[in-house]
This record gives sequence, structure tokens and C-alpha cells, in this order.
Amino acid sequence: MSIFTKLEYRYHVSGVRGVIASVLRYTANRVDRKLICNNSATKQPSDFITWVRRAVPGMLDEGNVDAMEYAVANMPPGKPILEIGSYCGLSTAVLSYLLDKRSKTTPIYTCDKWEFEEYGARPADLPSLTLDAYQAYARSTFLRSMQTFAANRLPYAIECLSDEFFRRWFKNEKTVDVFDRPVTLGGKISFCYIDGNHTYEFAKRDFENTDRALVSGGFILFDDSADGSYWEVNRLTREIASGHQYELVSRNPNYLFRKK
Repeated sequence: MSIFTKLEYRYHVSGVRGVIASVLRYTANRVDRKLICNNSATKQPSDFITWVRRAVPGMLDEGNVDAMEYAVANMPPGKPILEIGSYCGLSTAVLSYLLDKRSKTTPIYTCDKWEFEEYGARPADLPSLTLDAYQAYARSTFLRSMQTFAANRLPYAIECLSDEFFRRWFKNEKTVDVFDRPVTLGGKISFCYIDGNHTYEFAKRDFENTDRALVSGGFILFDDSADGSYWEVNRLTREIASGHQYELVSRNPNYLFRKK
């Protein structure tokens, strides 16, 4: 959606003051985007990322890639990365690549149940495509994506929602991942990419659980949290930014934080 469409919507909702506030936030975003990752606009795109984007379905803002690279380069050593929400594996493959680029052996844990009930039972204009078939496609695509683009660093992918994942994580539970590998959950983490349910309540629980596991100096990146976003996760990230527990590293346009 273009900035002009967003401003038109903001005018109908909040009037002139709302439009002015949106313009100021948008301008601040554009400035912040230039502050991270050494002028990322001048960087040449990675061949790997170009290839993986062509093959793997998903939505991954270029600013997220820059923020991920910054976090991977600067996160405390020796602790794993956690990704909440995997979809078809695009962001997971990018995280794996960035770790390889930095010659880091950090493991990746992911959680996703591949449930999309909010989409409806089936598309109205294609009744032959069922929700079950769609979910099976996304899950199997994730598996193939990892086996193709992260074969040397398969994530420990746990098939559950984030609330359940953290419950099991804090209990140091032994489980089996989607690749049929036994794994023991638990411990501290150095970086979390939160891309799950974007409602305020869910995102806040993901943040609180992540904060409990995140080491000092570790990072959190919230997808779809940009100012002007319609997702409620932006309300949460603005609250975090106004507090004292986390440093706002960038809005590019999504919020990247470092734990103090």
C-alpha cells in the first residue's frame, strides 16, 4: 500500500492532525533506515538472497535483512537464535545464510504450527483449495526450503504455537522436531525474530517470553512493526521504545531492539 493511500485513510480516521503525525513518523522512518548497516541502500544484493527469494514464498522486507545482519554480527556469542513464525522458510534460510557468512555455529530454533484459520476455510473464488491443503503446502515447502537452502544448518523447527513453545522451552523439555530429530529445549538466546501473531496481546506475550530468555546485549526484531503499520504490534514496539530496558537500534522500517 502506498504512503498516499495510508495518508488518505489516516485523514478519514484522524483528520488533519492524524495526517501530520503520520507524515512525521514516515519521515523519521526514512531517516532511521539510513542509520543501520552502513548505508545499506548502497549494498549489492547477495546472490544467495536473490536466489532464495526467487524460489521460496514469503514476505521479507529488505530492511529486515539488514537488521538481521546487524544482529547476527553483534549478538552475544554462544547462544541460539529463535524465530517465531516460519511460514515457508524464507526468513529462516536468510538467517542461516547470515550465520554462515559470519562463520558462526549458532543454532537456530523456530516454532510454527502452520495454522491459517484467519484466512477462512477456502478462497471464495477457488473452492477446490482447502485450508488443510494450504497448510500442508506451507509446511512441506518449509521442509524442502530448509533441506535445499539450509542443509548444513537445519533449524530445530518445533511444530507448535509460540505460547506452547515457550512453555516447553522454560521446562527444558525433550521433544522431536519436524525433521524427526530429538532435541532438548531451554536456555538463553541471543536474538529473536518475532513474526507470529501481530495482535497486541499475542505480540506482548511473545515479547515477555523472549525477554525472559534473552541475554543482556541480545536483539529482538519485530516484523510488521513499522510506524504507520495497521498491525497492533506497532503499539507494542512504541511502548518498548519509550521504556528503559531496551535500546532502539533502528526502524528500518521495522523495530530492532538491543537488551541493555
